[in-house]
Amino acid sequence: MALFDYIRDAIYYGASLDSLSLLRVFWFFIIFDMPRYIITDTYILFVGLLHKYTRKKDPAFLERLQVSPPLVSVIIPALNEEKTIAWTIRSLSEQSYKNFELIIVDDGSTDRTAEICTQLAQQENVHFYRFEERAGKSAALNHGLKYANGEFIVFVDSDTTFDRNAIFELLQVFADSAVGGASGNLRARNAGCNILTTLQQIEYIFSISIGRRFRSHFDILPIISGAFGGFRKNLISFETIGGHEPGPGNDSDLAIRIRKQGYRILFIPEAICLTNVPITFTKLIKQRQRWDRNIIKNRVKKHKNVFNPFQRAFRLRDAVSFIDSIFYHVILAAITAFYILDLAINFPELLPFILPINYVLYFVAEFYELLISVALSGRVKDLWFTLYLPLYNPYKILLKFIRLIAYTQELVFDYSRNDPFAPYKVRRRMIEW
Repeated sequence: MALFDYIRDAIYYGASLDSLSLLRVFWFFIIFDMPRYIITDTYILFVGLLHKYTRKKDPAFLERLQVSPPLVSVIIPALNEEKTIAWTIRSLSEQSYKNFELIIVDDGSTDRTAEICTQLAQQENVHFYRFEERAGKSAALNHGLKYANGEFIVFVDSDTTFDRNAIFELLQVFADSAVGGASGNLRARNAGCNILTTLQQIEYIFSISIGRRFRSHFDILPIISGAFGGFRKNLISFETIGGHEPGPGNDSDLAIRIRKQGYRILFIPEAICLTNVPITFTKLIKQRQRWDRNIIKNRVKKHKNVFNPFQRAFRLRDAVSFIDSIFYHVILAAITAFYILDLAINFPELLPFILPINYVLYFVAEFYELLISVALSGRVKDLWFTLYLPLYNPYKILLKFIRLIAYTQELVFDYSRNDPFAPYKVRRRMIEW
């Protein structure tokens, strides 16, 4: 009975607010999140469905892919992946697109990865190279690039598997000569492992399957996922931009450098790969802090010249892309903390009513976003994730505070130079900005 009275009082409180009071108390959701969930998601639903029924593929390029397909070099860096590398190679060998070579570069693994890859390299289109000592992911990718013969390069992680048409779907966008890179669509292969992996799957659906679709539509997509992304080789070769630079964040850095050459990068929702996500909270924190530090490293420090309108290569869309990334990730996380502090200071006695109303607002908005994702993808079984949506907003708020810590680490302490993701000898070669 007490719970019923509590719910009733919260409803009465919400209903008693006039428009100004409603805005004052729930300003964060009304100003920032309601437009994102309701307006932008509804718009991208309309665009996605329209694109689905009106999409015109370039017949000449499509014929080339089918009749005289260009060679594609798939580069796979590996570090202690004895449990997954064979599955990745098998998944790639089952692709509908057949004219490709697989280049595996072992970054000094200490398990059975080298032994397994040596056996895999007995296949005609599989090439294997090994570093005796760990040199870092960037070095492994560059080593593979050095031996790549393809017109197009596809970088994939060594723990990913792919829908059968993934590479074919990815390549089709290169019919447009203005497209320099394409990002595949990621989903969590181990989503059913525990609650944490399921929440990451929901996050991938919202932030990647919908969020990157929106940014790609407006030509402000800031990243090509390192787990599955394709490029024109001539744009990323050692003769042009020199491949990947040392240190973490090489996937977003490469995408930025492609954009700064004047090329577009697009998100391809139909090019789907499955990747393992962290199964423990400790591993998730390490992964996300590394990702979040790269926002500061690449967009605030290294490539800050995109904001300079007086440089010859200034492009408004690149500046807008950076502003969108910095606002959505950095500023919005700080505003979230400010909003929580605002409620705690100015409405402490009303928090028992305000918090559950906020909770319901976000649940409804996130359920609406889930419905849109199902309408766009056709994956009706994703509605099962509704059972986990009550936990999603607390999970998302927690990630925002993890972001704030990572941003502080990078802004104040230049933490990426001490990130063990890259070996010490590699970190020493990182360029000062």
